[in-house]
Amino acid sequence: MLPKKRHAVIGLLGFFTLVVAPSSMAKGLEDMPPPTKVEAESEAASDTTRPPPATDGLTPTGEVVAAEPVPETAPEPELSKAERLLVDNLVIGTSINMVWPQRSGSGWNASGSGRTGSSDLLIGVNVPLSVLGLRKNKSNKIALKGTFRYNPIVVAGVQDAKPYRGVWDGYHAGLEAHLKYPPIKGMTAIAGVEAGLVFVYLDPLDDFETPKSAEATGVILTAHAGGDWEVAPKITVGPRIYVGFGGFQNLQIGAATNFAF
Repeated sequence: MLPKKRHAVIGLLGFFTLVVAPSSMAKGLEDMPPPTKVEAESEAASDTTRPPPATDGLTPTGEVVAAEPVPETAPEPELSKAERLLVDNLVIGTSINMVWPQRSGSGWNASGSGRTGSSDLLIGVNVPLSVLGLRKNKSNKIALKGTFRYNPIVVAGVQDAKPYRGVWDGYHAGLEAHLKYPPIKGMTAIAGVEAGLVFVYLDPLDDFETPKSAEATGVILTAHAGGDWEVAPKITVGPRIYVGFGGFQNLQIGAATNFAF
């Protein structure tokens, strides 16, 4: 009898496990509240094993894509002392001019109206204001530049009754002042002085030898004035007037363009 009772008990337990227990568990799951939106997003973020979606946004690709590192911005290369000196101080300019050249005491007479043309090359470097005993401050709008200017002038004329054509090559060194001029918006007033040498190269128009006296070198002192307007960053244009006197004289009127670094 005992074995039969044991089999009966085991049968009842099996019936309860197969029928009653699943229905109770299902009812318990139905009674549980659904997860909130915040809990769902937190669970999805913490699940690092979940594969990312495919390009269609629906089907997982099965691959975990690592985030790309943000590229670092390369630092700008530092300028050397020589490069910094050029960037902060150097100016290069050129101009196209009408010139009325003369030479006293040599018997030189220019042909026609005496007007001719020239173009020059200017190199300028900033000079400390202390050179003139000035102090730099916020209200001080003046700047000084040391200049070197190469100025070849095409000439034609007569000397000692003999006709010539040639070039007067002028090499001028000087000091130039730049002053902001508020009455005219955007204008910088320019004024300077120069001392230079003029080398003469003449070719006779007839078959005779050029005498050395006709090609003698001379000294010239020049004063000039003008104005500049900035038409682009570090590019200025403006008029110039030069007046030279000494062994050579000239009146020069032109337009200049300067490029800063």
